[in-house]
This record gives sequence, structure tokens and C-alpha cells, in this order.
Amino acid sequence: LEYASAELRADKAIVLAAVQKKGTALAYASEDLRGDKEVVLEAVKQLGFALKHASPELRNAKDVVLAAVRSAPAALDYAGEVFRADRDVALELVKEPDGLKHASKSIQADKEIVLQAVRRSGLALEFASEDLCADPDVVIEAVRQDGQSLKFASQTCRSDRRIVLAAVQQNSHALQSAGSELRNDKDVVLAAVKRQGNALRYASPNLQGDMEIVCEALKTNNRMLSYASPDIQNDRDFVLEMVKQDGAVL
Repeated sequence: LEYASAELRADKAIVLAAVQKKGTALAYASEDLRGDKEVVLEAVKQLGFALKHASPELRNAKDVVLAAVRSAPAALDYAGEVFRADRDVALELVKEPDGLKHASKSIQADKEIVLQAVRRSGLALEFASEDLCADPDVVIEAVRQDGQSLKFASQTCRSDRRIVLAAVQQNSHALQSAGSELRNDKDVVLAAVKRQGNALRYASPNLQGDMEIVCEALKTNNRMLSYASPDIQNDRDFVLEMVKQDGAVL
């Protein structure tokens, strides 16, 4: 369409065919067709970012904006500012992992919407308001979906035993973000190393010297002896027993 004549770029049938194949072809349509809702809807359905080329009137049309963000959440950048705080638009946004990123501060502080976001992608917690990052209801849902989201939670939540247990059971690396007292909690660390042995590296020095924990870590990752305490590494009887079970421990 870029190289078509002005007459053809104003031909609705041709432009419709073009934007159905490539939404950004809207950029080359005539001014009138960039203001034609049927044409623009087809373009943003194919590629949300085509909203950039729509007329100002249609960039402020809710049905067009909704269609665009369904295709690409970041297309909201080209819509009228009012839509960043629109709950209907927000509910479409949060269907995508990074959708909450593009919403207004008021939406990022809306507990109902943020809960929907973190249930789909725990890492969406990164874009929630400070208050909601400290809300145990929100954080527990986030870490159940992705334990690594614990790193975006408040310090209080990262020191909440129930939340941290849920996080390490979903992803053992979440132990890295836990409060220091919980990295020294045997039950929490055991839960983490049982899931993945290399979580031993995030345990407190005290628990890196706990034989039960080190044994559990070695069951799932035979290279974890390097994260055990010097006392365990130098315990001849222990190391001999581990080598008998798996020669690769060394």
C-alpha cells in the first residue's frame, strides 16, 4: 500500500485487504480511511500498534482501544490518556503478562484488577502499587503463580513465613528474596532444596552446615556440595557416603 497511488490508498476495499494482512498498512491509507472505524478496527485487530495511525477521534473510541489492547497491551500508549484509568480497558490489559505496566496509577492500586493480573502472571506484581505489594492477599496469589515475584513484595511480606513457603514451593530461587530470618528457617529451606538443590546457595550459613538440608540439596543437584559449609565439605565420613551414592558429587 505504501507505493500505491493516492487514489488506491483511498479505496476502502484495497485498504481493508491490506490492513487485514498487515495492520501497520493503515499508516499509508488516506486520511479519510484512517478515520473509518471499520478499517481501523480491522487494522488494530491484526496489530494493536496500528492504533498509532488511526485518526485522533478513533484513538479515543473505546471499542477501538479495547480491540487494540487485546492485540497488544502497549498499544494503549497511542490511545487517549483517559483509557489508562478505564477499568474495562484494564481488565483486557491484565490478560497479558506485562499489561499492568501500561495502566494508570489508580488501576495499579485497584486490588481487584491487580489480583486478576497476578493470578495470570505473578511477575505483574512488579507494577502494582506500593500498598498492594505489601498486601498479603495479593502477594500470596502472585507467588503461587510465580515464586520469583517475591522479589517485588514488601519487606514485611518477604518476611511472612506463609508467603515465603508458598513462593519456594513454586520456585526454589524465591529463597533468595526471603527475609534473612526465613533463610535461616529449616522448614523453609528444606522446602526450597527439595524442589531444587541449588537453593542451598541462598540458605543462611547456619543451614548450609545442616547435614539434613545438604543431603536433600544433593539429591536434586549433585553439584551443591560447593555451597555446603566448610565443616561439611571437610567431613570425611559424610563426603565418602555421598560419593558412594553419586560419584559426581565431587
